Amino acid sequence: MGRVKLKETIIKNLRDFNWIEYFKYNNSHLYKLDFSNNTELSNEEIKLITPSIKAFQIGEGSEGKHLSKCVRKFAFKSRYYDYPEIMRMFIAEENRHSQTLKKYMEIYNIEPSKKMLIDNIFRFLRKLTGIECEVVVLVTAEMIALSYYTALSNATNSKLLKIICAQMLNDELIHVVLQSDTLFRISAKRSSLYNSLVRTARKILMRLTAFIVWHKYKNLFLRGDYPYKKFKIHCMEYLQESIYIEKNGEVCS
Repeated sequence: MGRVKLKETIIKNLRDFNWIEYFKYNNSHLYKLDFSNNTELSNEEIKLITPSIKAFQIGEGSEGKHLSKCVRKFAFKSRYYDYPEIMRMFIAEENRHSQTLKKYMEIYNIEPSKKMLIDNIFRFLRKLTGIECEVVVLVTAEMIALSYYTALSNATNSKLLKIICAQMLNDELIHVVLQSDTLFRISAKRSSLYNSLVRTARKILMRLTAFIVWHKYKNLFLRGDYPYKKFKIHCMEYLQESIYIEKNGEVCS
């Protein structure tokens, strides 16, 4: 499985795209998952995927209290009145991801983690300021997830895990576009200098996050055909596509 691209989504015109209808449609057209088979993974493969899948399972799940508060303030200020409902549906989809991973982990008796250092750092960063900080950290994590689920899909021959990863990639790709569109709405009326500084900060955050995540789950990424150089390049390519949307308010064709 190669790198998926933002232009491969169904979104062609962001200004006319109905996010609420999309989330409703997506939630009613999920890939079918059969959790009855517990023999697909060897003990070696279980050991290989356990550290990273536990981290991403906890990372996908959140009540989103601080995010929801920031969303309501931004919606009122910008008159983007659909935004709270859009983000409520987004959070619900992220929680579905967490529950799907948890259900897969249960097949192989992989215990979920209650706390993870990386997840705690991300949650801390998201709460530093308002909506922009929340969205920047969120979209960074989602772009990392795109490469992670690609590597996870490649790392084993589990048919169920491959279908789960395909669903995750389908969803996360759209999530990156959603968050990037929000950043467009935030940055549209600001000075070019300020926006340039934010984009530089985003690049630094992505490089640091990619470095930490890859080295922490190195064995999984290597098995999934993701040496560090390739992983970093793909993450930065996702970031450039996200920044294009933030600059132009449209998906790169």
